[in-house]
Amino acid sequence: MSTTLARLEGFFAQWQDRLCGDRAEVHFTARALAAPPGLHSACADSFVTSLGFQAIEGNWELLDAEAAPDEPRSALAALVEAFASDMALPGQKWLGDEGARAIAADFLACFDAATRQIVTNRMYFGWNPITGASIEWAFVAFDDSAIALLLATAED
Repeated sequence: MSTTLARLEGFFAQWQDRLCGDRAEVHFTARALAAPPGLHSACADSFVTSLGFQAIEGNWELLDAEAAPDEPRSALAALVEAFASDMALPGQKWLGDEGARAIAADFLACFDAATRQIVTNRMYFGWNPITGASIEWAFVAFDDSAIALLLATAED
């Protein structure tokens, strides 16, 4: 097992109870990569379709895992936005800002910073669904050794 996969297993074990409460359905899947990942959108599509989800091709938004939360395309900001508040009732907290910052940092830390890439199906104008849920937020992150899907879905 790669170091990245071991970290991802530890991440999910640590966060599972808080993520999989009553706020959303959370899917987490990780696996080893047999070869270097290639283009981020093709890698994400190949992975999610292998899990039975829908491809969205070039509509994966490449995030910057090194950007500060106030910078464009910040992975930290996107993860915080996804997990701080209830997806269906945004006025209600899910993990809250502090918890969402912690999960974001922990998730990104699972991957080798030198080769890490992260994409999301959300852009400033909406999202490109990979499921049939009425609300969803998907993140696919990978490095040279492993890939993971962190997907939250809800019904409004």
